[in-house]
Amino acid sequence: MNYKLQLQKLQIKIDEENDIDLRKKLINQAIEIADLNKDLYESIDLRHILMDEEMNLDYRIGILKESIKLSDAANNLEESFDLRIQLIQEEIYTSHCIDSFSAITWLLEAVDSHPDLFKEENVLWQYKWLACSAVNNADISLEQIQDILEDLKMRLERNGYGLGAYYVPKIDLQESIGDISGALQTLKERDEYGRDGMSDCEACELNTKIKIKLIAGDYDSAIADTNEMLNEDISCNEVPFDTYCNLAYYLNNVNESKAKEYFEKGLNEFDNDFESSFILGLSKLINYASYHNTQHALDLYQKYAHWQLNSEDKTNFDVCLNFLNLFKQKGTIELEKLNPTLPFYRADAKYNSDDLYNYYLSIAQNLAEKFDARNKTDNFKKLLTKEIMRK
Repeated sequence: MNYKLQLQKLQIKIDEENDIDLRKKLINQAIEIADLNKDLYESIDLRHILMDEEMNLDYRIGILKESIKLSDAANNLEESFDLRIQLIQEEIYTSHCIDSFSAITWLLEAVDSHPDLFKEENVLWQYKWLACSAVNNADISLEQIQDILEDLKMRLERNGYGLGAYYVPKIDLQESIGDISGALQTLKERDEYGRDGMSDCEACELNTKIKIKLIAGDYDSAIADTNEMLNEDISCNEVPFDTYCNLAYYLNNVNESKAKEYFEKGLNEFDNDFESSFILGLSKLINYASYHNTQHALDLYQKYAHWQLNSEDKTNFDVCLNFLNLFKQKGTIELEKLNPTLPFYRADAKYNSDDLYNYYLSIAQNLAEKFDARNKTDNFKKLLTKEIMRK
């Protein structure tokens, strides 16, 4: 039978089937037929259909990687370009950027080598995201990060943009090295410069300003900015959830009673459709709860702790830091709802708090050493020591 006819018959069955698992099985059968007959476009189209059936981001990313291999093997530059853009857009919603670095390198080389085929402007958003991820990866040197920032700046300007996107990773870098006064100055420059087509959304820009002010200890101003955000209904996918998490965390660090209000608002804002990229904010809520309601903290921890797996180094460090207080008390803890993908998972659900504390402490210490060595500061060590010494 002609394979095209086989695919048509399978497509009819797929369209008529309501059971998701059976639909996936049929789609995979069709993919095998298309692959066997080296039909690139049919293979990739079917994988996109399979992605529509799948909610798990890592699985979706895996499907895209398969499609990229097929397209690269066929030397189809346009398809490979579009697929890598999609991969980066999928991975940005996870707690990690594993494959996006190689993807953006390929994309930048493609726009440089084939200006007749690709517009550089079409990769600038992704480049901004990956510049931030570079800052948050302890294995990328300070010199490499500075080169990335200058390259991003140059590409923005030659495409008619200003510094809107450049300020985003620059502030991240200043926070990483502990130069909070420098970050505040950059925020001032950013606001005076104004927004352009490559700036973060208004909600994210205001959220960044609030976070930096909280780190600087300017709590009243941070709260005033938050009130402005709420009064003007400035929001996006991550905001105000992330803002509430930061307020709960930093205000609790100085025993400010208003931290409770923002903790509760953060919980109310949390959406069950959130993906693993939200683990950092959640870990701040868990940190707050660990000082006020241990059982509530443990309930949140059990449900979402696995979102930390494979996270970016900076996120990994912060999450470990935020989990430490939960396991300072010695003894056995029963955690029946932990995800079995966690490396310390036990079938009997009984855990020694010292083991969990040391697990997170070891990761935090290792990352603190790597970041500080890269940044030539002791900022991460100070952050870790401060959390360990908190009462």
